[in-house]
Amino acid sequence: MKKTKKVLILGGGGFIGRNLAEELLKDRACSVTVFDAAPGGEAPAGGRYEFVHGNFLVEAELEKVFKGRRFDAVVHLVSTSLPAGSAQSEMVYDIESNLVSTIRLLGLMHKYKAPRIVFVSSGGTVYGLPDRESGEKGILETHATDPICSHGIIKLAIEKYIQMHGYLYGLKYLILRISNPYGEHHASEVQGLFNVALRRALAKEPVTVFGDGGNVRDFIYIKDCVKAVKALMDRNVAGEVVNVGSGTGLSVNEALGLVKEVAGGFRIKREPARRFDVRRAVLDISKLKALTGFQPTPVLAGLKNTYNWLIKERKCRH
Repeated sequence: MKKTKKVLILGGGGFIGRNLAEELLKDRACSVTVFDAAPGGEAPAGGRYEFVHGNFLVEAELEKVFKGRRFDAVVHLVSTSLPAGSAQSEMVYDIESNLVSTIRLLGLMHKYKAPRIVFVSSGGTVYGLPDRESGEKGILETHATDPICSHGIIKLAIEKYIQMHGYLYGLKYLILRISNPYGEHHASEVQGLFNVALRRALAKEPVTVFGDGGNVRDFIYIKDCVKAVKALMDRNVAGEVVNVGSGTGLSVNEALGLVKEVAGGFRIKREPARRFDVRRAVLDISKLKALTGFQPTPVLAGLKNTYNWLIKERKCRH
């Protein structure tokens, strides 16, 4: 009989976590424990699921999930900051809540002999301003990392502490630099262009665009994203940093044009450009393809799936 792989998802009640739990539970040889400060909500299909309520920022609450349990892998999805959070007070909170809490997590993993971590970093902010060639062809994992916002700096610092624990203590790690995911179970009203714009279109509300709308981003459908994560985990990829994205770019204006095609028209509200927004950030995903054979869903198909889910969600709320 195949041994059950036990996975702990920290922040598993959120957007990526909910989708990842559903994907992992398709494998009957996998069990999932979710740790989250938000209410548990409806459990994904499958009986090998446990929800533990607790605050990642409180070490005693985090430790309780390790006591009496053994995990083959820990997926770290918790993040308390957004790329826009670059005020001085927000930077301090970013360090205290994300960096310090993750270092405590690494200590607990060492104490309770959890052998492997999968950390979801940021493909949009850790690289900073790409050089001209990378801006045109796509940013490789080997590109210089010079973040221009606190969010990216902290993500990068966490990467380095994880790699240090790999060297000092033998921790097996996989660092995923994910682009801009969109799709089902996305609840944020302020982050994620596609989901926010679709919600605004349904509500007949304006969509805010910062600058001229020419900034280019890499958007990945969440179902593709979690399939890629599971494929890497199934192959026991370790000691690697891997970009996870679609490998193609769309400007904000082009993205909103697709939203209009799917959901109908809406008004655009223009705001001044923001200093921390990189002009072009598209990931090179050749490494991901080589490791897993990954092929992204066409963006229009992913958008239609997302729109249909939003309509159902809207009906359930009303």
